[in-house]
This record gives sequence, C-alpha cells and structure tokens, in this order.
Amino acid sequence: MNQAKNEHEMFQEFADFVETGQVAPGKQLDESILSMIGKDLRPAMWTVLGKLTLVEVTAGLATLTICPQFGLRFGQHNPILHALHTSTSPTVFYLFCGLFFVIFGAILGGLILNRAEILTVGNNKYPYFLVYSILAYILLTALSPEVFVVSSLIWILGALLGNILGFAVTIRLRQATT
Repeated sequence: MNQAKNEHEMFQEFADFVETGQVAPGKQLDESILSMIGKDLRPAMWTVLGKLTLVEVTAGLATLTICPQFGLRFGQHNPILHALHTSTSPTVFYLFCGLFFVIFGAILGGLILNRAEILTVGNNKYPYFLVYSILAYILLTALSPEVFVVSSLIWILGALLGNILGFAVTIRLRQATT
C-alpha cells in the first residue's frame, strides 16, 4: 500500500512538472555561462604560453641538476657526462645537450596542458619553441663560466628538436589513449 502511494505521489509530481510553463534563465545568466564556457574552450594565448613557459623553465632548471649546460650546473660534477663530452664531437654533444635540456619540459608541457590549451597553441608552437630555444641559449651562455659560442650554436637546433619532438609525441600518445 505504501509503495502504491509513493508511486502515485511521484506520478502526481511528474504531472505537475509537465503542466508548469517553461522557465527561461535571465539574459545575464545566459551571457555569464556562455562567457565561462568560452574562456574554458578558448583560453587566452598568453596564459597558455605563460603556463608552458613556466613548465619548461622549471624542467630546465631541474635538468641542470643532472646535466650541466655550458658549465652551468646545480649538481655535482658528473664524470660520465664529462667523459661523454670529451669523447664525442662538439656538434653531436651540443645537439644532444640542447635536446636533453628541453625535452622533459616539452613532455611535461604536453601532459599538463589540457585539450583546449593545446588547440589554442596550435601552429604557434613552432615559433614559440624557436624563441624559447634561442632565449634559453642566450641566457645559459650569458650565465655560463665556459662557452664556445660558434661551436655551441648547434645547441639551439637540438633544443628546437627536443621541444617539437617531445611535445608532439606526448600529444599523439595522449590522443591515442583517449
């Protein structure tokens, strides 16, 4: 008996709901919701690039604890890396160093940015990565106790490749898993 009464009450509530007229939200609420959705789906380019830069710089500083760049380091002397430096040609060594310095930041950037932010960056990632690589090179060489500018210019190419490859591979892997 109790269940029949509950079903009757639920049916009556549904009938009352159907009979009520349509209630539309106010124009101000509509505009506010559309604005919030627009910001989420199309974030400002400067905020996305700022977020990516913060990730890249943090990862780059962490990299300096493992692998010094132009003699600039936060960790102890690493005899393995020193032996690698002396046994390879400067071109290969600087290419590898540039790639290694930025690849972790590019991978983390690809993981941390959400889909809307990745779409916002779009094709602007190439000039961004080029400018970031050049600025990182200039900053590292300016702060470095030992640098050979001419032979180390290949570092920029390695950094550019590390950024592009690390970011692209991470984005592809994220798309494949979703």
